[in-house]
Amino acid sequence: MNQFSTLLKYEWLNFKADKGLLILTSLALLAGLYGIYYGTSEIERQQENIAQLEIIAQENIEEMKDKYPGDADAGDLGYYHYTFAINEPDSWAGLSLGQRDLNPYYLKLRLLNLQSQIYDTDNINPLKILSGNFDLAFVFVYLFPLLIIGLCFNILSIEKEQGTLPLLLSQPIGLPIIVGAKLVFRIIIVFTLALFLSIVAMWWAQVVPDIRIVIWIAAICMNCLFWFGVTFLVAALQKNSAFNSVVLLGIWLGLTIIIPSLLNIYVAVKQPVPQALDLTIKQREEVHGGWDKPKKETMERFFIHHPEWQHTAPIEGRFDWRWYYAFQHLGDVAVEDLAIDYQESLRKRHKLANQLDFLSIPVNVQTTLNAIAASDLPSHLNFIRSATQHHDAIRAFYYPFLFNQIPFTHAEYQDEPEHSFMSTPDFTTANKGLVKLFISTLLVFIAGFLIFKLKGASVK
Repeated sequence: MNQFSTLLKYEWLNFKADKGLLILTSLALLAGLYGIYYGTSEIERQQENIAQLEIIAQENIEEMKDKYPGDADAGDLGYYHYTFAINEPDSWAGLSLGQRDLNPYYLKLRLLNLQSQIYDTDNINPLKILSGNFDLAFVFVYLFPLLIIGLCFNILSIEKEQGTLPLLLSQPIGLPIIVGAKLVFRIIIVFTLALFLSIVAMWWAQVVPDIRIVIWIAAICMNCLFWFGVTFLVAALQKNSAFNSVVLLGIWLGLTIIIPSLLNIYVAVKQPVPQALDLTIKQREEVHGGWDKPKKETMERFFIHHPEWQHTAPIEGRFDWRWYYAFQHLGDVAVEDLAIDYQESLRKRHKLANQLDFLSIPVNVQTTLNAIAASDLPSHLNFIRSATQHHDAIRAFYYPFLFNQIPFTHAEYQDEPEHSFMSTPDFTTANKGLVKLFISTLLVFIAGFLIFKLKGASVK
């Protein structure tokens, strides 16, 4: 034990004297702090925008009251008045943004057809999708492995190259103790840095304390241990430092870039997703075609889905709001199966990707952290489902005024349906991710120990 602690002491002295390692660690710290700043700033920006939406919605109500000072036609209000469906961010979202800054976190809804309003969003910069979000999760998943490689690629080879290994082995110290002390010291450095950044991020983001703290720390620590296991495995081959660095960078490139790209191609081919554009085009064709169809035919089709309104007053004249909203609704009905297939295909693709992410630890860790932060694809799809239900509630609110031809007064605004949604963390996915991480880490260390044992006798 005294030998081990002595080795740790000398590793600390060597670390302090090595400017390269100090700079590398400092850069990792700065990158982590910037990741915290970027992630939390993005969520704060979204929260500010969400707060403005409430003001905008209220201003729209006041505008409608000024435009229609007396009793109003519900058809006019359904066309000009709007409300918002909002996906409130979880307090953890700033640590792992996931898809929150790629997919819309609010939808502006009117009584018109729904699907075009869901997919009528701003285009996303494809370069941003490719590079990902520079949040704390990005730092842990992509940059910390490079830090570990920089700290560990020469833990054994440098002793050989400097000629100090025979001197060390001449002492009553075994090679396993030497390598173990070097690894333990570097693990302490990296774990301390990871825990410090996590604590700062949780404090900065004001996360709600719950079991996710344990899951987050476990995921981060096991991710680091996996990469320490990789460096140990490569060191066990007892090659020179140049060989180690090239191999380790190749492993990092393969696990973080090449394999995820191949997985993405495989998943896209194995589980194709219909284009949302096709859905939107078909709905627009259905809605625009409604102008040319006989009103009686349109209303009969509408009453099949809403028989409760079939005994209301008949449609007369060239234009009637009831007829207009009827073929708007039929536009949604025409693509209902396509919309379900589209979202279900996305869920199946996400599920397939999760089943294969054991092939790439970075993908597995990213999936786990997004599940913890409720910022993954299923969370967005749950928001879309909630927005769809909110639109149904809007229809249910306005249809009695519309089909019974009841005047809409100013007092009715306070009874309008309101939307509230916040995704919940996916503990099932997160726990499965931890199991995969543990197994992968265990396997890589076992492989390293076996190689080390086989090569140990050849050390000079």
